[in-house]
Amino acid sequence: MATTVIHHQNMSEISKYDNGSTVFAGDNVIDKNKIDKYPIVSNLGSLITQITDGEIVDAFFSIATGAVPTPSSELLYGNVSSDGIVDEFEGPGYVVVDNDKITVNPPGDFVWGYNSPYIQAKIVPNGIDIINNKTNQTIGHIDPSTMNNDTIPGERVNAETLKYWYNHYNQGSKYNLDYCINGINDNRSYITPDMLREKFPEAYEYSLKYPGGSPVIVYGENYTETKVASTYTYLDSHPQYNDRNREFNAKQFVKAWNGTVIPSNAYACGREGVGFSSVPEAEAESGMATHGVCPPARSLRNAVLSLGFSLPIGMDSGRDAVLYGFSPSTGIKINNTLSYPIKINMWTEGSGAGMRIYTDIYEMIPNSYIANNTNSTNSTNSTNN
Repeated sequence: MATTVIHHQNMSEISKYDNGSTVFAGDNVIDKNKIDKYPIVSNLGSLITQITDGEIVDAFFSIATGAVPTPSSELLYGNVSSDGIVDEFEGPGYVVVDNDKITVNPPGDFVWGYNSPYIQAKIVPNGIDIINNKTNQTIGHIDPSTMNNDTIPGERVNAETLKYWYNHYNQGSKYNLDYCINGINDNRSYITPDMLREKFPEAYEYSLKYPGGSPVIVYGENYTETKVASTYTYLDSHPQYNDRNREFNAKQFVKAWNGTVIPSNAYACGREGVGFSSVPEAEAESGMATHGVCPPARSLRNAVLSLGFSLPIGMDSGRDAVLYGFSPSTGIKINNTLSYPIKINMWTEGSGAGMRIYTDIYEMIPNSYIANNTNSTNSTNSTNN
């Protein structure tokens, strides 16, 4: 009778990835060279398992050396082959390492998390240190006198902006240079900016447009965008506030919110970096107001309220839809209480007082759900495959 001595090795010692790391089909998740080896005489069962699992080359080396490792098939399960290769499935999986075995979980319908600081600049006595926010390690240094765009990590900040920050803030101040995706909905580890750029370029480009703390959908496949709300408003005329200026601000509001995606049970704001034209306003706490943003805000507000959402943060229920003190783009926050992510589409038609401002909201419903609930879906548009 074949004998096998049971040995317990910490799986993190042989895993090529930390627990929660994102991996893809075809990746190898174990390092066979790090699996503990034991004499064949006391582990004959492991040798037989190698042979029956088809690990002939490994079995040959075991016989030649007189030592056999625990068969990798006994260390792995689920979506990982006996060779440690991640099996075929769509999208980004993630490694699960427990005390006894290693597996890879496939993604759900959507994988999303939040823009979170990853690389930061910090003012120090002799210039600017570059810090990895996750490890708190200094990974570089910038001399402000020779700083240029090529010396700054990431694509969010240019040299002119960083020089202004350096010249106007105190020692110890920090500036976010690049973001990872953290707080991911399936509890996997954060996704680094490099992986985001390489594996999820559309999500990376989206993340560049939105401020820290914004939700970003990294992965979503096989869903149908279903229109669930549609509204419009008119700009109207208020010459006392300069209608040309109001039209500009209305279009900027549309620019800030068009294309915004909000996962289920998440809050999101509009894009950052969208400028508005302000004028003096005695009622505003800051003394300035951005007239013209309320008509498009009413269109957006009416659309989300029709879905049963709560009144967005930074909005009022009256005609003056944007509250003083809130940025029309990044200050307003909408909470999606539907079961799936929503996408906001906004646009304008015409010009002047008669300019129409439209808002359509689409729910991104998985095709698997639609197939099982065909009677509950009435209006479908484009499908992402």
